[in-house]
Amino acid sequence: MMQQSRLWGSSALLAIGVSLLVACGNAPDVTSHTVPPDVTRSTASSNPRVMLTTGQPAPTSHAVAKGTPSPSPSQRATPKPAAKSSPSSSRSGQQGSSQAAIDPSGENPPTALSGFTLKYVQDFTGNSIPANWGAYHGTPGGESSDVAQWVPDMCTFSGGEAHFMALGIDSCGLQYYGNPQVYGAWFARLKGDSQPSNIFFSNIFLLFPTSNQWPPEIDIFEDGGDRSRTVSSMYNTVGSLCGSPATEQCLQTYGQSNGQSGGVANDDTQWHTYGVEWTPSGVTWFIDGRAIYTAPASQVKSPAQQPAVPMYMDLQSQNLQGVGAPAQRESMTVDWAEEYSWNG
Repeated sequence: MMQQSRLWGSSALLAIGVSLLVACGNAPDVTSHTVPPDVTRSTASSNPRVMLTTGQPAPTSHAVAKGTPSPSPSQRATPKPAAKSSPSSSRSGQQGSSQAAIDPSGENPPTALSGFTLKYVQDFTGNSIPANWGAYHGTPGGESSDVAQWVPDMCTFSGGEAHFMALGIDSCGLQYYGNPQVYGAWFARLKGDSQPSNIFFSNIFLLFPTSNQWPPEIDIFEDGGDRSRTVSSMYNTVGSLCGSPATEQCLQTYGQSNGQSGGVANDDTQWHTYGVEWTPSGVTWFIDGRAIYTAPASQVKSPAQQPAVPMYMDLQSQNLQGVGAPAQRESMTVDWAEEYSWNG
């Protein structure tokens, strides 16, 4: 059964659940929110949490995070953005050659990261959904059909970008199901398009279990409809500890997030590279190579545990409240996305 994602530190509920998924390529035959091509599968949510819809979503504390926010985040050695024509194994952090093709966002995907091995890069250079990606279709799990809908036609591809369009309450969600893995690193170069004060489309970049057994979930980037900040959060594995369906209060008690402090101030309407490194020792979130939050495995409240199950990579935009977009508009643009395996 399909579940949903919530932005910690916000009154807005973000549902990842879908009723159907339209996919391209050959997907694994598993019960998850990924559906193989030309197959429709019912995945109605068994965890109906209420979305708060009173006013503009604003960061407010809901739970004390067990992670460790970086007090003065320093620039880490950023993986090298390589030229499209000649991927590099260097990790100098330098831009690719000025003579090489540069992605639309002005930065090409990295090709090397210490402690990890590059497994997959998607530049969205075609004019249709790439192989081994699926487009969400249906009502987000736990959501009302008159508030939000996933519509594959809202996902368009051109100019080397994936365009997450919105019209009314309709929007786009995508999942890469080609290489699920336990542990690794994921990065995406994206921006959230600015929106009027009466429109509340939230953008999110996340990892979700291939088994569809939720939680866990790792939210790499999430703005809750507020393009001025970013929240990093993780629902840890709790088993039956929080009931069935799991209660939100219990999940936040055992989870890890910087949402209690309002996340990180960030202009989400500009191009940024968002990423996460996930290993058995913990999870670290990054913006443009800068560590913004760390959640050590040793700080998880017992008996919960950090995720240790295969995950898919997802990107989505969803209406949170109101009538949505009166005219078609872009809510999020993605230049590229990539995945590394962990060398441990």
